[in-house]
Amino acid sequence: MDVTQFQQQLFAKGIESGCSNMEIYYEQVRSTTVRVSKGEIDAYTIKESGGLSFRGEFAGKMGYAYSEQIDERVIDYLIDEARNNAEVMESEENDELFAGSASYPELTTYSERLNHVAPQALIDAALEMESVAVEADSRIAMVRSSSVTISESEVLIANTRGLDCRAKYSSAVGSISVVARDAADTTTGEWFDFSLQDFDEINFADIARKSVQEAVSKLNADTIASDNYPVIFRNDAASTLLNAYTTIFSAEAVDKDFSRLKGKLGEQVAGSNITIVDDPLIPHVPAQCAFDAEGHATRRNEIIKEGKLLTFLHNGKTAKKSGIDSTGHASKGGYRGKIGIAPHNLYVEPGTVTLEKMIAGTGRGLMIVQLQGLHAGTNAVSGEFSLSCIGFLIEAGKVKRPVNQITVSGNLFNVLNEIEEVGNDLRFTGKCNSPSLKIKSLTISGA
Repeated sequence: MDVTQFQQQLFAKGIESGCSNMEIYYEQVRSTTVRVSKGEIDAYTIKESGGLSFRGEFAGKMGYAYSEQIDERVIDYLIDEARNNAEVMESEENDELFAGSASYPELTTYSERLNHVAPQALIDAALEMESVAVEADSRIAMVRSSSVTISESEVLIANTRGLDCRAKYSSAVGSISVVARDAADTTTGEWFDFSLQDFDEINFADIARKSVQEAVSKLNADTIASDNYPVIFRNDAASTLLNAYTTIFSAEAVDKDFSRLKGKLGEQVAGSNITIVDDPLIPHVPAQCAFDAEGHATRRNEIIKEGKLLTFLHNGKTAKKSGIDSTGHASKGGYRGKIGIAPHNLYVEPGTVTLEKMIAGTGRGLMIVQLQGLHAGTNAVSGEFSLSCIGFLIEAGKVKRPVNQITVSGNLFNVLNEIEEVGNDLRFTGKCNSPSLKIKSLTISGA
């Protein structure tokens, strides 16, 4: 059944049942993945998932329900379930439906070209990555996974107050994981790249070569002496670290005293060389979107500018509580999820220094390329972190050797104030991104 027809019938039946305000959130995701192994197709998977959530107001209370099926036979169920849910609600704060923004940015988030890529093209690309990786270096013992995925998704948010937001998204991703072996030492390397518009934009051979380089560069690693070292977080490691702390910018976390940034709007919270932005309007980034999970129009938001905290991330509820407009950061973990707050495309604005110059300007230090154990090793409230990591020892401005069996410890809020150099190598790969960052000093625990 067409979702628009379903919406009309659901709202009409809801009004008959005494429901005063209603909203649907519809999401559908389809993907095709090819994975190869030893020159043959290991898996060819087509997935389709999604459904619809319903919010309805009964006697002044908002109730919720959801269904995986879009069929007139579930309309009564959704209304009854939402009514029952509303009756047992104890919260005094009632969700309000948003009538819509005055205008929305025009973005290109969907490509028909990707939708029509032939299955053989996916197979050939996955086989190419595997073949290039195996031939690139004799130390590659095996390819753990070589896969290509094309996906498309659709989102609709509509309510009885006039909101009607619709968007379609598409992407193609190539990824590979390899194992390198030298004598008794074994390492792994992964890499991926993507396109949101054109399958031919992806350089699959380059993905393979970079995964090989990641793996072989870590061979024969050893620990180092415990000490305080200047530390360079390579762009991917810097992004990983920052991503673990995005909740510190959430107005919801601030309101619950879960962020040390509470009460610091307008204050200097980072070095003057640090600007952190959330901008989902940048073309061809994975998190590009024109509206959030409540239907608020998205926009570019400077969170920290030259070290000064300018704003928190707000959804409709926190914005109303603060007496301001929403920043467009309502989030929803799928159609069954609750409304929360999350960034779209958060990033540290890049500087002008290359990674090579960062390394050349380091007498003795460490470049970290991989962080592990983030779930247990980070505390978003205090900012403390203690993480196992993999990296490279730097001596006299040159990479000397790979390093493992070490732990890096510090505090994110201190790190933001002790960044000496900001790299120019920003790469958008997800919802949180950073260029390489050089930190004055961090504690490294090794031998």
